[in-house]
Amino acid sequence: MNLRESIKKHLILEKRIGQIATNFEVTFGFDVITTKHSNYRSGGRDLDDYNQRPVSNAEIVEFIQNFKRDIAEKILTGEIQQSEPFVLVSNRWELAMAVSAERESGTYWKLVVITVFRQSDLYKFKVGKDQVVIEK
Repeated sequence: MNLRESIKKHLILEKRIGQIATNFEVTFGFDVITTKHSNYRSGGRDLDDYNQRPVSNAEIVEFIQNFKRDIAEKILTGEIQQSEPFVLVSNRWELAMAVSAERESGTYWKLVVITVFRQSDLYKFKVGKDQVVIEK
C-alpha cells in the first residue's frame, strides 16, 4: 500500500469516527411504579380550598413523560442518585411528586413515585434541604 492510499484510508476512518461521534446518544428506559402511599395520596387531602381532583395513574405517567429528558440529564450528571428521592413540580399541572430512581440495568431505570400532591399557590409541596427539584 502506498502512502497516498494509506492517508486516504486513514481519512475515511476518521470521517466515519466523526459521523459516529456526532450521532451518539444515550437512550434511557424508564418504568413508572406507584407505591401504596402515592395511591392513597392521589385521592386528595383533608385541607380547605385544596384541589381534591384525584391523580390517576395515567396522569402520573403523562406528567413524568414531560420530565424524562430532564431526569435522564440529571442522572448522567450525577445530580440524581440511585434511591435518593427527587421532586417534580409543575404549577401548570397543579401537581408535585416525590420520585426515587432505581437502576435496573445499564440505562434502564424504575421511577418509583413515592407521593403525589396537588400543588397550588396556597399549598406548596414541601421539599427537603438540598433535594433535587425539577420544575416546569
